[in-house]
Amino acid sequence: MGKLPAIIGICSVLVVAMVAAIAVGVSRAKDSDNDDAKVSTSEKAVQSICQTTDYRETCENSLSNANTTDPKELIKVGFQAAIQEIGKVISNSSTIQNAAKDPMTRQAVDNCKELMGYAIDDLKASFNQLGAFDVSKLDEYVENLKIWMGGAITYQQTCLDGFMNVSSETGVKMKALLNTSQQLTSNGLAMVTDITKIIKDLNIPGMEGVSTGSKRKLMAEDGFPSWVSFKQRQLLQQNAADMKPNVVVAKDGSGKFNSINEALKEVPMKNTAPFVIHIKAGVYNEQVLVAKTMTNVVFVGDGPTKTVITGRMNFVDGTVTFKTATLGTYHIYMSLIYIV
Repeated sequence: MGKLPAIIGICSVLVVAMVAAIAVGVSRAKDSDNDDAKVSTSEKAVQSICQTTDYRETCENSLSNANTTDPKELIKVGFQAAIQEIGKVISNSSTIQNAAKDPMTRQAVDNCKELMGYAIDDLKASFNQLGAFDVSKLDEYVENLKIWMGGAITYQQTCLDGFMNVSSETGVKMKALLNTSQQLTSNGLAMVTDITKIIKDLNIPGMEGVSTGSKRKLMAEDGFPSWVSFKQRQLLQQNAADMKPNVVVAKDGSGKFNSINEALKEVPMKNTAPFVIHIKAGVYNEQVLVAKTMTNVVFVGDGPTKTVITGRMNFVDGTVTFKTATLGTYHIYMSLIYIV
């Protein structure tokens, strides 16, 4: 049959899977009470897809109004429920923050708002991926969903970790606020993880050679992880010395800026092309704040013994752990910059 079956959308595959699961459920229920026989097909679908989750009651409640048997749509509804719940946490956390008296608690709540925003971004990325795709790349597709869902879970836990050394009841209140959203996110991850098992168990003709994620290669042939884009691969394979910088930062005044944070103001919002910042030799005592909207930022230094960035932020001096990193994520470092 060639590669034609590998082009079918996941929606069709999963509908078959769910129909099979529902058929089994109905078959087993023939001899049960009449009330059980009255349960709608969509409710059966919800019960089936929630079977593998850790919080089945929360799962079934979040999908109760879905009115569909399409598992892809059910998972999307689950993602949307998690997004909405985290949005409520952000809104309610403002009240908690206003009531907090000590600076560390207020910082922790503020960090939670930021982290919840990241969690929502990852959930939205997962939501947007739940469309038709090439089944021959199912393992990579599902693995990416797992990464995003895992990220959303981690962001919520990191929020709570920020209250570990704070002497107030704010952490307890925040944990209560996050309880449902954490359960919904966990359920989403469980449903996504079960997709590959469903397809594998179906033994659909023409899909015998399609991987189901268990043997996914984390590294491509060129040595980069599969999630590294083609443009990023090209960039990382270049010699840093040959790159033309968009902005030069230098302590001696030979660049446009003498501060890295000042240079970052030049980065276009949602930038699609690499924005190269050359940081010349020197010791830069600053906490570099790269917003998530500053995409494709590339830092190039003059070497680990020449370009040194030190934020010198720590919990003892009144900075919550989440904010103590000298440099964060969402950008690329090249030519070895020493970061302390």
